[in-house]
Amino acid sequence: MSAEATTKPLRSDAQASRDRLLAAAKELVAEEGLDVLTVVAVARRAGLNRSTAYQHFPQREQLVDAVGAQFARELRDLFSEPRELGEQIDFFTHHFREHPDIARIWMFHLLRDDEAISKPGWDQYVAALERLADSRRSQEGIDAEMLCVIGMTSALVWSLMVRQRAKSERKARTETDRFARELKRLFLYGALRPEHWPELASSLEE
Repeated sequence: MSAEATTKPLRSDAQASRDRLLAAAKELVAEEGLDVLTVVAVARRAGLNRSTAYQHFPQREQLVDAVGAQFARELRDLFSEPRELGEQIDFFTHHFREHPDIARIWMFHLLRDDEAISKPGWDQYVAALERLADSRRSQEGIDAEMLCVIGMTSALVWSLMVRQRAKSERKARTETDRFARELKRLFLYGALRPEHWPELASSLEE
């Protein structure tokens, strides 16, 4: 059964325990990757006993799926917030940099060929770029889905690369600004009609 499947509502204390476990799981993934993600390790990080953790997640796979499903819901909500393209690129490149657990869990489900987990956020993203591609502000013949692949995968991979390249938070922000700038340039001159995006073009000239 999918982690998104409808289940019986949890009592408030049980829901609080589940939320603590998921938060702890996300912290572990961000710090050390999926290899260390076990029910016992998550229980220890959350400050809960093993039996409580196993009541929520009897198997490690169920825990991984639940974390992936939460990421999908969070991404779907983030994509639904209205932003101009340049602002959107800045937001997500920095958001992914600050949350490397997103990249790790996304790639895990991608390699596992688990479409059910990643699809909600992905569909929202594709729909937004399809609307952009259909507008007069874009060049003709854009393959919106492939443009999504370029934008999303590069931003996710960058979120992991920058952790190796940058030795400080300030350096990581600066390097991510460089990455976002070139991604905006790629969109502006490879997919859009620059004359319809004067503010974006101007920001690249500064």
